[in-house]
Parts: sequence; structure tokens; C-alpha cells
Amino acid sequence: MIKQIEKDIILALRKKDKDRLKVLRSLKSAIKYKEIELGTKLSEDVIISVLKGQVKSREQAVELYIRGDRPELAEIETKEIEIIESYLPEPMSESEIEKEVDNTISELNAESMKDMGRVMKALKEKLGSRADGKVLSIIVKNKLQN
Repeated sequence: MIKQIEKDIILALRKKDKDRLKVLRSLKSAIKYKEIELGTKLSEDVIISVLKGQVKSREQAVELYIRGDRPELAEIETKEIEIIESYLPEPMSESEIEKEVDNTISELNAESMKDMGRVMKALKEKLGSRADGKVLSIIVKNKLQN
């Protein structure tokens, strides 16, 4: 993924797309910073989590700009979010997540809320960063309570 971002930086330079270039450089910087922090080459999942963190910080900025009556700045952040999301894998739909939750619950013979930790761990390993953790947690909780 980092190679793709580097290629896209060159492409943005050639096209003189300053907005895209700014976002891509900040992504590359965030990834390199995380690599230095961990002291190792990053896996795809770690890179994805870095990108998701970038999206989350920009979403918070959008919220603050809207509260501060600065829609023009919120619009810039929204465009940056769209650029970053183009590098993220397609997230799973709720129905796909529900199917995986049902399968995992039956595989592990989970019956109550006591089994939630085991189910969540197995799902996180299976689905990785394709499923939103909050949505996953809510669905598992609902399934185990019924």
C-alpha cells in the first residue's frame, strides 16, 4: 500500500494536484512515523489502522469546524477523508458482519455474554480491519443476549 501511495504522490506532482498531494504526503508521513515508532516494517493491517486513524482525526476536525461555523474548512477535511478512504479496503456491510458473527458463534458454541470475549477475538482475527469494531461489538452483544 505504501508503494501505491508513493506512486500516487508522483502522479499528483505531475498533475499539479496540490490538494491530493498534501493528503498523500501526510499519509506517507504518518505511516513512516508509525514504522519508526514500532521499529519494524508495517503489515498491511497496521497501515490500514494508521489510515483509519487519519480518517478519524479528520472526522473530528469536520465536527469541530461545523460547530465553529467554518463550513469551508469542514469541506476541505471531507475531501481529504474521501481521498484517504480510497486506499482503505471496502468495509463489510452489516448483513455480512451478521453472517460472520452467526458462523463464529456456532463454531465456538457460544451461548452467553460470558463467551463474548472469545467470539470477538475470533472475529477480529478472521475479519481484521474490514469490520468496524463498534458495529461488530453491538451485533455480537445482541446475538449473545438473545
